[in-house]
Amino acid sequence: MRSIPLLAVDATGVFDEIAAAKRQPRRQRIQAVRSKVLTAYEAYNNVVPEVGGLAKVQMTDKQKHAMRHAYTVETQPMTKLRGELLERTIVARCPFCGIGETSTLDHYLPKEEYPEFSVFPNNLVPSCSVCNTHKRVLIVDEGTSVRMFLHPCYDSIPDENFLSVRVRMEADALILSYGLRQPIGMALVVFQRLRTHFSELKLANRYRRMAFEHLGGQYRSLRRTYGPNKNPKRVAEQLIEGAGDFEDRFGPNYWLARLYRALAADAEFCGGGFEALQVHAQQQ
Repeated sequence: MRSIPLLAVDATGVFDEIAAAKRQPRRQRIQAVRSKVLTAYEAYNNVVPEVGGLAKVQMTDKQKHAMRHAYTVETQPMTKLRGELLERTIVARCPFCGIGETSTLDHYLPKEEYPEFSVFPNNLVPSCSVCNTHKRVLIVDEGTSVRMFLHPCYDSIPDENFLSVRVRMEADALILSYGLRQPIGMALVVFQRLRTHFSELKLANRYRRMAFEHLGGQYRSLRRTYGPNKNPKRVAEQLIEGAGDFEDRFGPNYWLARLYRALAADAEFCGGGFEALQVHAQQQ
């Protein structure tokens, strides 16, 4: 979970270029709703990140289909926009989860419900296919009326430590579990959004699986650091240093930063329990 900058692009120009590139009668249908769509763009920008309550633009079914078609059946301008959004180095990793490679664009407000934002650059978020699939058309939690997902282009990720990792050794096996905790002083509505984002994107299991894959590659380094003199303090120091590096780059709630902090605080792991990682190292 992390914030990303908006792409600097003229949304009106993008709309006009894509509309002009479509064939009739879709071009005419898209151009017929131009003023309504541009007004919707303005409304979106005026209320972000709280876009879940935006009124839907009134269009005919054929106009809605034409707007979705502008995204799904690409023209040269749409292909150019897709490339500009996805090819930035800063979005190489999915901002929704922080683990998957970005390979698709997620409509933060889904085009099925809000076709007016089908080609609106500020509504198109680079994402991995897993997050895009899990997010589906969900927007607002009906039980709490809270947006269910962070908007990476507009929401700020809190600096307080809200991501937690539980570590325990059991029968020479490492057991990891990721979860969330509400820091003192964090507003409930903020925590609720973090919780639904975390839950709906199934991040607990995805982080756990990726943690074992990552740690398998760290096994030999930890073993060397432990050394023949069996020094757990050096192992903890190495993990803390690694956590600091991740935090400097990705923030305090980056999934690997929290993992390293939790492992460094576990005396059993640092005292040789990392040998449980050997099986994961052998699988790489």
